[in-house]
Amino acid sequence: MPSYSRTISLPGKTADEIFNRISKAIGKFEQKDTGKFGKFEFSRDEAGKTIEMKSHHASANLHCRDGEVFLEGKLSFLVYAFRSRIDDGINQWIEKSFKT
Repeated sequence: MPSYSRTISLPGKTADEIFNRISKAIGKFEQKDTGKFGKFEFSRDEAGKTIEMKSHHASANLHCRDGEVFLEGKLSFLVYAFRSRIDDGINQWIEKSFKT
């Protein structure tokens, strides 16, 4: 599986604020998820401010730090082909959720 990583800058935001906002969004996603894109499993480590996601097509770890989120993971070859759309979706969500 190809590797994927990126750092998302969120100046002025604390690690706690970032973690809580992302966790809340994941909770909403889990409630609405129809399984259309496969099954997703999430685990959160509030003390470490990390979130782990696993699915059939991808795995990822989000590390929430003061002023940024570091995302690292592995994408299946099928999903990796849509990396630019994934980046666009992340950018739109960040802009909406953090009003950057």
